[in-house]
Amino acid sequence: MTDAPAPSTWAELRANKPAHDEALVTTPAGKDRDGRELLFGIDRRSELHLLLPVDGGPIDGRPADLQGLRVRHRLVGGGLQYLDLTASPAYERLFSPLVGEILTAVIECGRNPWSAVSAIIRAWQSAWRPMAPNMPKTVQVGLFGELLTLERIMIPALGPTAVHSWSGPEAERHDFVGKFVHLEVKTTRKSRHEHEISRIDQLDPPEGRRLMVISVLLEESLGGLETVASKMDEVVDLIRLEGAASDAFQAKMVQLGWSDELRRSGELLQFNLRDALIYEVNDTFPRLPTGFRPPEGVVALKYTVDLANIPSIGSDEAVAAIRGE
Repeated sequence: MTDAPAPSTWAELRANKPAHDEALVTTPAGKDRDGRELLFGIDRRSELHLLLPVDGGPIDGRPADLQGLRVRHRLVGGGLQYLDLTASPAYERLFSPLVGEILTAVIECGRNPWSAVSAIIRAWQSAWRPMAPNMPKTVQVGLFGELLTLERIMIPALGPTAVHSWSGPEAERHDFVGKFVHLEVKTTRKSRHEHEISRIDQLDPPEGRRLMVISVLLEESLGGLETVASKMDEVVDLIRLEGAASDAFQAKMVQLGWSDELRRSGELLQFNLRDALIYEVNDTFPRLPTGFRPPEGVVALKYTVDLANIPSIGSDEAVAAIRGE
């Protein structure tokens, strides 16, 4: 049986990811019985690819998309045609043994790539669930603000390792946890810097560290220029040379419910960025007093803060604070 690709194969490809959407970095995966080369590949978003040479498209239709897995007919320069089996990076541990089984079928058994892939995917369907992209609007709004903060503040301050400070996917008290500063990101589709606070201790500065609030105003519009997907791609471009950071970022996105199929669905919201301001939580910031405890019997509390008349700070000052300067 042909061996599945080793983790080092994907890691080496990932370290040389291309800069453009349609490009792939590839390495040989073997040859079919006609002497044509099969390829492993990685694209700009760290998605994993198995490219199998074919003479045309599928006769009976390609397999249906599954969660994290899809099959496409790929045409490249010079008239070459491939069956392109693609998986999201978070599914690498499932994808590699699946690829090993497909390589055995095509290389050792000489099976037709389209029929082999269709049959093997059907056998694996208990592991790969049917594709059903679902990221609620409120999640997309909040995620956009966190990705914007990662792109414009955290990565400029710390480089790609900033991804490891992103604690929003773990539902911690603050969205970014740094050595010197914590950041809480509040994103709204309102036209004013007003935000709902849902945890009593959310605006409590951590012991020995500063707390900043990033206030992001979005306009949802069919003509919007940005989406969670576009902002995600911008972050990927900034960290693509750091394999560990790239892997961690993709895993966090999946944890939040991201599926690349959302790009092709009608569920992806489009935004225009109205404004984004940075505030330090200090004595003038509107919040409950540190250590506040609600009356006995009150088990939850929500309140809204209006930041319209609160002085903001510049991004350069925030970046310097995150670095501890």
